[in-house]
Amino acid sequence: MNTINLWPILIASAVAFAIGAIWYSPILFGREWQELTKTSDAEIAAARASGMWKRYITQFIATIVAFCVLAFLAAAANLTTFTDGAFLGFLVWLGFSATEATSGLLWEKKPFKLVLIQSVGSLVTLVVGGAIIGAW
Repeated sequence: MNTINLWPILIASAVAFAIGAIWYSPILFGREWQELTKTSDAEIAAARASGMWKRYITQFIATIVAFCVLAFLAAAANLTTFTDGAFLGFLVWLGFSATEATSGLLWEKKPFKLVLIQSVGSLVTLVVGGAIIGAW
């Protein structure tokens, strides 16, 4: 089995953060997400004031863990191309994230539009992250 390189994992994690920042910004789906989750501007401001950076660090670590697993799967499957990595990211999304999103829709009664925003955001980050890992 191939070894796992930390650099593409860290780069993929940073890119995932950039994608998330744009995805949940007012430029794309931030306002809709806010409306669907019933999160006010005041709540967001309060979260920022109370040390939101701790949440960002925790999320970044979780993203690194997710991409470590993706890198392990890529190494185990001996994937070495951008396309193979992107396809693996898609398969991981389909098998795990999309099915979990379906549970949120069915059992947590999340609005379809919210599930779609979150699920497609996950799809984009896993495909891009997988492509980075696969190409390295």
